[in-house]
Amino acid sequence: MPFVLRPMEPRDVPVVVAIDRLSFPTPWSAAAFRRELQKEASTYSVLLRPEGNGAHTFADHGSTWLQRLFNPTAPSRVIGYVGFRLQGGHGHITTIALHPDWRGQGFGDLLLSVALRKMIARGVEMVTLEMRPSNKLAYKLYRKYGFCVVQFRRQYYRDGEDAWVMAVRMNESYRERLTELRDAVKERFERQDIEVGQINGDPL
Repeated sequence: MPFVLRPMEPRDVPVVVAIDRLSFPTPWSAAAFRRELQKEASTYSVLLRPEGNGAHTFADHGSTWLQRLFNPTAPSRVIGYVGFRLQGGHGHITTIALHPDWRGQGFGDLLLSVALRKMIARGVEMVTLEMRPSNKLAYKLYRKYGFCVVQFRRQYYRDGEDAWVMAVRMNESYRERLTELRDAVKERFERQDIEVGQINGDPL
C-alpha cells in the first residue's frame, strides 16, 4: 500500500487541527480550515500513511475524549497537509505541516513540490508565503525551493512574532529546477522503499 495524496475533506479537519497544534505556536482553528475548504480559489491536500502502518492517530495527539466522541473518522491516516490560494496570477501557500513523527523523510518536500506543480499547471507566475523567522527548518526547505525573503511584517503572528514574506517566480528555469527537485525526492523514496500515489490521478 502506498502513501496517498488526496484533496482535503471536512472529515479530515479534526486531525489536521491536531497536527497544526503540534506544529505551530498559533495554530489555526477548525473553523478556519473549514472556511478555506469552502473557498473556490483554495486548494488543500492531505497526505495519508499506508493502512496498517502503525502511525499515530488523531486519538493519540491533541484530542480529548469529547473530541474523539464526536469524530467518527478517528483514527485517521492523515499525517500531513498543504494548502494554497490563487490570487489572480499569483499563488499563496497558506499552510504546510507534517506530524512530528513523519518529519525528516522527504514528505515535506513532497507536499511543497506537489503544491507548486499544481499552481504551475494553473498558470501561476509567482508564489508567496509567510513564515516565522524562528522556524529554521521551514526556512531551509523554502530556500531549497528557490524562495527568497521579499518583505518584513512586524508582529504579524498572534503571539507577536514577526513574519518574513517569501516569494519565487515560476519562470522556465524554475520549472526545470522544480522537476529536478521532484526527481530527487522520487529517488529518495525509492531508496527508502516508499511508494506515493494520488487518488485524483494528478502526476507527482
